[in-house]
Amino acid sequence: MALILNIETATEVCSVVLASDGNIIAREEEAEGRNHALLLTTFIENCLKLAGVAFADLDAIAASKGPGSFTGLRIGVSTAKGLCYALDKPLIP
Repeated sequence: MALILNIETATEVCSVVLASDGNIIAREEEAEGRNHALLLTTFIENCLKLAGVAFADLDAIAASKGPGSFTGLRIGVSTAKGLCYALDKPLIP
């Protein structure tokens, strides 16, 4: 059972989904405006809390790689890379 944190910031939508074997366990999403920097880490925290999962339980982190907004992609990928580095987890583009 693979537990993957999925981050989408390439478009105006900021979305975080926690999935296990393709099934959505928790989801946070905002389609209004470009508030990725403001919302992303809160969405990640909320998804983990909703699912009762710790960062250490994750098997990998996935982030959209584009095409899309440069700033949005930079926010999503840098957050994902930072988490992967800190947790020693693989990054899936």
